[in-house]
Amino acid sequence: MSLVLGPIHHWMYGKIKTTEARESAIASAFKAKYGAEADKIFAQVYKKYPKSDSNKSLEELLANKSIHQGIQSIIVDVETREASMIAVFCAKYSDAARTAADAARKHGVGCGKEAVKSKGLSTADCNNTSKAFEIMGDFHCDGMPCDRGAQIVSESEKRTSWDHESCVHEQYWENAGADFLTMCNIVNEWIAGFGEGINSKIGYRREKALAAGDSSCLSSFEIKN
Repeated sequence: MSLVLGPIHHWMYGKIKTTEARESAIASAFKAKYGAEADKIFAQVYKKYPKSDSNKSLEELLANKSIHQGIQSIIVDVETREASMIAVFCAKYSDAARTAADAARKHGVGCGKEAVKSKGLSTADCNNTSKAFEIMGDFHCDGMPCDRGAQIVSESEKRTSWDHESCVHEQYWENAGADFLTMCNIVNEWIAGFGEGINSKIGYRREKALAAGDSSCLSSFEIKN
């Protein structure tokens, strides 16, 4: 792994690990709510989409694959597995989507708080929506750097908006049998939680969504009065 690209690849892997942690948080919420039946579903999902070995380094996981292809394949595996788990629970339980969304938001809050701590930020640093969006980019996996992920539309201390012209997650979610809008809602709850975790005054608003039939996505962080 090159000295130039190595940090980027590990940065991406950190974002992937955040997605895995969200998946685990949702799985824990399902286990707490549905008990032994949840274990049967986990066994079904993980047989088809095995979990990666958390004890292996990124270099070991990539094995003989090219670095770009290898990281992309890890993203596909993680996002497909999370979506598959959610899809199976939603097919069985009418309240599973809400359970997953609540767990995702709670996980997002924790991630936001941890981000502030790990980066040594002050209260003043966190009273800024532009900074909050920048920090989120180190944790939220929104495709590879070469993909057109979130693009800033406008930014300031009080309000920062971003859009997507396409959804890099849609194909993985649909291949897993998950509903596009349900998954979008869950991820958006995580984003809302992340903003709140950075600063309780930061509110999140999804103004448009491809999953809801709009031509693009438009979201924003705003400082609440």
